[in-house]
Amino acid sequence: MAEAKKKTLGRRRTECKIIENKAAREVTFSKRHRGMFRKASELAILCGAEAALIAYSPHGNPFVFGHPSPDAVIDRYLSGGVVTQASEAAEAAVVRAIDEHKKQYEEAVSKLEEARRVGIEAGKRRAAAGNFDDRMWWNEDVDDSMGAEELGYYVGSLQRLMEMVADRVDSKTCV
Repeated sequence: MAEAKKKTLGRRRTECKIIENKAAREVTFSKRHRGMFRKASELAILCGAEAALIAYSPHGNPFVFGHPSPDAVIDRYLSGGVVTQASEAAEAAVVRAIDEHKKQYEEAVSKLEEARRVGIEAGKRRAAAGNFDDRMWWNEDVDDSMGAEELGYYVGSLQRLMEMVADRVDSKTCV
């Protein structure tokens, strides 16, 4: 028996010339520009290359890819490969932002440590006075500095707690 002939054309190489049909040309662009950007991204990631790609659609819309950024790559190209003062200024701005975030983090940590210290000291004072029941959160006075929003949240939390306790009691009595 002779082998059956293939019914499909398989993958064919397309001739590299402009596509005359406008709709087909737009569809081809929309499919192929994604692949081209993906390949540029892979090149940048796998090889550590800086890459920039600009493509205009048949409608005139720009599509841009750049790693680390299109502007940085284009500036480097225009300056002949020399790192420009703009990129140095951008690096300095990033360093300043990181330093500011570190400072804010350290301030938050110190405030947290102070709050913990105050809480521990208050607990020790209550324990020394022998008022163990006074240490419970439900015996604490509601602070007058609470705003309406905080007070509403506090009331809602207490209501949810009461519901959970009631559900727990009901589940234990039914068993």
